[in-house]
Amino acid sequence: MAEVAPPNGPPWGRILLTGAAGEIGRVLRPALRGAAPRLRLLDRRPLEAETAEEEVMQGDLSDPAMADAATRGADCVIHLAGIPRETGGTPEEILHTNIVACHGLFEAARRNGARRLVFASSNHVIGFYRADRPVGTEEPPRPDGFYGVSKVFGEAMGRLYADKYGMDVACLRIGAFRARPGNARELGGWISHRDMAQLARRCVEAPPFGFLLLYGVSNNRRALWGGDAEARARIGYAPEDDAEGFATELSAVPTPGGPVAALFHGGSVCALGFEGDPARVP
Repeated sequence: MAEVAPPNGPPWGRILLTGAAGEIGRVLRPALRGAAPRLRLLDRRPLEAETAEEEVMQGDLSDPAMADAATRGADCVIHLAGIPRETGGTPEEILHTNIVACHGLFEAARRNGARRLVFASSNHVIGFYRADRPVGTEEPPRPDGFYGVSKVFGEAMGRLYADKYGMDVACLRIGAFRARPGNARELGGWISHRDMAQLARRCVEAPPFGFLLLYGVSNNRRALWGGDAEARARIGYAPEDDAEGFATELSAVPTPGGPVAALFHGGSVCALGFEGDPARVP
């Protein structure tokens, strides 16, 4: 079972951060220090503890024994591990890494007594909605690739485990996570390192919330994803950065993906291998 947090101290005895060596994990690692007496870091790549409170583990979560060992004693889990983009693997590899391992992680966390799980979803669960219209959290999923499909699965797992098992689950539809936006399309969907760190910390420190679905984006004035104001308020997420400060310099940067990409929220991922008729995707 998970460790009991000390009285009047952090709400968790141990936090597990999966995918700790990845792009987002490297930013969240220092941001989570002090949020619990113990911070367990897991990745398939080797890691070294940097502080006395850190524990490190190396392994693949698709192995049930690894998922069990990683979640044992962790009462709060932040699940980042997986193939992070459509071009990161074949559909079969995405199935194995992002779906099979995701299921194993949820179930191991439940079995070992975790009370809260923060799942790194993606804006690509709604990628095939038209880019000229805003998208909220009530619309049905419309993934733009196999990576997006895997994140739809993770969100469904989160809903199930919140409803059936009483866990707190926050699903974060993370946008373009970068130190600075890379092109004009990202002016609406960018999330800065600082805001991503704040979002994770707010999810960890918030009072019980059941199930939450919200977009992981900064305070961008061109934002086209929303409908999550109540969820943001529940955890106290108040992003500080705005991509608009980069608008002038990005106006000359080509946006990848061509004409199909320009039509949809998923951008260039929608254009990958596209063989359909855009007119049939209303």
